[in-house]
Amino acid sequence: MIFQIFSFGVIGILAGILSGLLGIGGGVVTIPCLVLVFSKLDIPQGAMMHLAIGTSLAAMVFNTFSGSYTHHKKQAVLLYIVKPMALGVILGAILGATAANFLSSHFLQIFFGIFEILLGIRFFLPDSKTSKKHPLPSFWPLSTISFCVTAFSTLLGIGGGMVNVPILSHFGVPVKKAIGTSSALSFLISFCGAVFFLLLGMHSTKAPDTVGFLYIPAFLIISVVSFFTAPYGAKLAHRLPTKVLKKIFAMVLLAAGIVMVMK
Repeated sequence: MIFQIFSFGVIGILAGILSGLLGIGGGVVTIPCLVLVFSKLDIPQGAMMHLAIGTSLAAMVFNTFSGSYTHHKKQAVLLYIVKPMALGVILGAILGATAANFLSSHFLQIFFGIFEILLGIRFFLPDSKTSKKHPLPSFWPLSTISFCVTAFSTLLGIGGGMVNVPILSHFGVPVKKAIGTSSALSFLISFCGAVFFLLLGMHSTKAPDTVGFLYIPAFLIISVVSFFTAPYGAKLAHRLPTKVLKKIFAMVLLAAGIVMVMK
């Protein structure tokens, strides 16, 4: 029990700070860490990744809410972007959770790791020098983009920030406002994804201390700890220069991806 409390507490601290700092929801670190901890517990191998995804999404509801509220107070959440993307979030969460339910735990783990490594490498590369401006899409294109991002993010158990931040930056949104807006979208993605993972997992696993694809001890500890640490990450995001934020983003992605592929 002491091992679980300590492990989940550390995960909560990392998830909360990264959620506020990068607008990514924290799943990028939560899931690899949960898989490592679950491997030491009495968790069936075939349900390990699904439980990590479901628990991560549920825990993210609280830290993304806390982080996005802090960003909102700093006027970094662009609601005119969040509103049209909300429809895509709901539909995308349904598709992503359903697809994950039919895939094996091993496949999801490798897929998760490879994706993070590739995205981490991308963030280490220099920005394009092109001066071409890309106008923000209208309602339906934004909803479609959100649908695709959410389906992919829910499938992997992440808040979508690692995809939404570069997309919003591509359309000319300043990186700190992109992080703040992404944080709000991550809250919606994690909430909808958690609900559908909970429902789909009700009859899929009989692991101890679980409800659906939700491991209760991890959910409770990570949720509480990350809720109180997320505002510190959000405040730090407004103090660090953009280049530093991108390097942190890249290093986190690479480290987590390598852990998942090698595990």
